[in-house]
Amino acid sequence: MPNALTRFFMGLMGKSWAYDSAEDVREVIAKRSFDTLAERARTHTEGAAGLTDSFAFQPGLVDLHDELHDTWHYLVALKARAREMGHGTLAEHLDAAAESTRDTLVHVATAAEVTVPAPEAPLTR
Repeated sequence: MPNALTRFFMGLMGKSWAYDSAEDVREVIAKRSFDTLAERARTHTEGAAGLTDSFAFQPGLVDLHDELHDTWHYLVALKARAREMGHGTLAEHLDAAAESTRDTLVHVATAAEVTVPAPEAPLTR
């Protein structure tokens, strides 16, 4: 795996690092996930602790929806390119990721909508 300096210089040249084995890919994904796990959990837990009412959830959920929407478009574009290049298995996995992201988009949108309290029904006799 390249060090940060190597990745930086490759980036300046418009290149990126590609790993030679699935094991290397798994290792780098696991390392990046593990190395940031505690910080990410702390950051989001502290942020959530400051929410005071349902409206307070709304800005973060709307932003999250926007980020997920961008992710969905990225996955769809990657899937299309993988298909064009004849990488069927890769395209199938990207399709599954896009579908999962689309499902998450629906749930996040619904969560954002329910941050608005339902109007109270008037009491009738």
